[in-house]
Parts: sequence; structure tokens; C-alpha cells
Amino acid sequence: MALILADVGGTNVRFACARGGVIDAALTRRFQNDDCASFDAALAAYLGQVKVRQIEALTVAVAGPGNGVSARLTNRDWQFDTRDLARSLDIDRVNLMNDLGALGYALDLLDEDGVRVLLPAEPSLAAQMQRLVVGIGTGFNVSPVLSHSGGVTCLLAEAGLGSLPSRMRTPLEAYLDKPAPWVRCVEDVISGPGLSRLHHEATGVRLDARVVLERAALGDAAAMASREVFAHMLGEWVQDLRLLYMPTGGIFLAGSVVRALLDSPARDIFVQTVSAQPTVKSTLPPVAISVITQDEAALLGCLAFSLSA
Repeated sequence: MALILADVGGTNVRFACARGGVIDAALTRRFQNDDCASFDAALAAYLGQVKVRQIEALTVAVAGPGNGVSARLTNRDWQFDTRDLARSLDIDRVNLMNDLGALGYALDLLDEDGVRVLLPAEPSLAAQMQRLVVGIGTGFNVSPVLSHSGGVTCLLAEAGLGSLPSRMRTPLEAYLDKPAPWVRCVEDVISGPGLSRLHHEATGVRLDARVVLERAALGDAAAMASREVFAHMLGEWVQDLRLLYMPTGGIFLAGSVVRALLDSPARDIFVQTVSAQPTVKSTLPPVAISVITQDEAALLGCLAFSLSA
């Protein structure tokens, strides 16, 4: 019997198939969301390609809010319902989870090649019980990860929809030299589209975040400035997240935007910002900060969740 796994992001959807508790790498596929009318269409295309039979269960990680029975993709009009999916596949079990939660379930399965340490620390065994996954890509969100005797629990959150803290708005508006009323929440600036809008507001040039980072890597002064301000604001936000969630077992950053950003010289700005104490009143011990580098990490988390459900 096969387990079908899906990681649905704002830009693409990844599928995998597992048998005997192991993902078959030959059956892993990625589809661009723009090429699919719905998740159901993408799923049908995947199953048509890999010719999987005797499906036992489907586990889907969605980049958007959900309640375990239904979910929706934040940045696209895709709806998910466990009952409809079970009916269409003629199976009894469909699991819906948040994409950041899937990364949380994957933390203990990632090897050294799947995680890159940015800021090391030595948490105690007890401290490792509380960790935080932070996703920066098409959108922004977090998932607190709690380890306990029964396994792992990944809590739901919508941190990207919270108001922009003053510690982030101050450098933003100083860089733009004007107010930024278009920033209604954290996700409006700390995300791929947020970096694109930041650069546009500063320069009048509208570029995809990937292009901004590529131009910065080539020495474009305007792109480098936008990249550095973005890295500073991200560092300030991570400092707030340390206070809000107390992730003494470590913070794990994920997403294409943050990976590209922290592979650049802007890494030094981010590390310098997060190395300071969050506020003048706080005396927190150092927290390890790492980047999840494995593209299929969320699929591993889907597998772990599916096997434990």
C-alpha cells in the first residue's frame, strides 16, 4: 500500500509516494501552481504520471489556514476538504496539515545536509523540547514545535498576519524616507512579494524577489541596499519571535527567499541583529538558528505525521 504526500506552497506543489515508511525518490514530482487549475488537477496529473495503485492514505501540507478537515491556500483560490479528497480517491484516510507544521514534524528526520547552522548554541535536553519553524517564501508564518513523551506536536499560528512591530517599521521607513501604509502586516514586507514591493517602493523598479537577490549578487547597489534592509528587518522580527515563543531548542528558517538571502553577504547583517539581546529588559541565553536546506523536508514531515496518525 502507498502513502501519497503533498506539500502545497504558494508557488508550487510537490508530491511524493512512500511505501514501507520510505519515500521513493523516483516518484517525487513538482508542479507549478500556475499550470494547475486546482489542487485536485495537480493531484490527478501526478497520479497519472507515476501510476500509483492501492493508495492507503493521502497527507497534504497546505500553506494556509486549516482546521484538520478543510483548508485553503492563502495566496491562491485553492480549497481542500478531507471528505472530498477521500471520496475522489476512494480511500478512508486523508490528513490535512499546515506546511510549517509539516516542517516541524521533519526536524528530527533531517540529516546534516538538510540543515545549515547559522548561529550555534548548546541547548540543554529540556530546552530542546521547544523549537520554532519560521517560513519565509511566498508568504510568512511560524509553527511552534513541542517535543514530549508521545512524540511531537506542531502548533498552529498566523504570525505573518500580525501587525508590523516598530523595531521593523523604523528601519523600513528610514530606508524609504517616507511612511509605508501598504504594510498592513508582517507578511506584507517579510516574504518574497514583500521584498519585491520594498525594492519597488525604494527605487520605482518592480522586480521579482528572486531577481532583486540575483542583481544584488552581481553588485547592483540599489538591489544590495534593499537586500540589506530586508535582512535587518528579518533579524529584528526573529528577535521578537524569540520573546513570543521562547524557542530554546532552536529556530529553523525555511523557504526559498530566506535561503537565497542567507547565502549572500546579507547573512552578516542578519546574524549581527539576532546576536543581540531582544530588548533592554531581556537577558535570554543564546538560541541556535539554522536554515532548512532540504527541498523535500515538508514531504518528510508529511510522512512522519501520516505514520503517526
